[in-house]
Amino acid sequence: MDQPKHELKPRESVILATDYASTVAFYRDVLGFEVTNEFSGDYHYTNLRAASGIQVGIAMASEMGVEPADREKNSVILQFEVADVPAFLKHVEAGGGSIQFGPSKDAGAGFFYGAFRDPEGNPMWVVDGNCP
Repeated sequence: MDQPKHELKPRESVILATDYASTVAFYRDVLGFEVTNEFSGDYHYTNLRAASGIQVGIAMASEMGVEPADREKNSVILQFEVADVPAFLKHVEAGGGSIQFGPSKDAGAGFFYGAFRDPEGNPMWVVDGNCP
């Protein structure tokens, strides 16, 4: 197979929000992301970064010409790793997120996993460090 002609470099995953301010607050206050840049003018956009280096961007869906549909049918899901999945899911729920499933333990591989939704309804998965 030929090598790609264009090198892909990582950038933030972008979340389009209906309630922009609340979504930024959830990622900042509940998930622990730090705001690294904010834009307001023709459009609103916030860059956030976790201490681990994960980056997300949040934009106002209406300003991007997008009407979010049923977010439960997203075909792209963010996945995070945490040390204690059960404690993390309790924290997320207390902070306004909803638990989709879990915490559960994979008996064969011995790792915890679960899923949650941010206040916009975007699904996310979470696993612990034992996940292969």
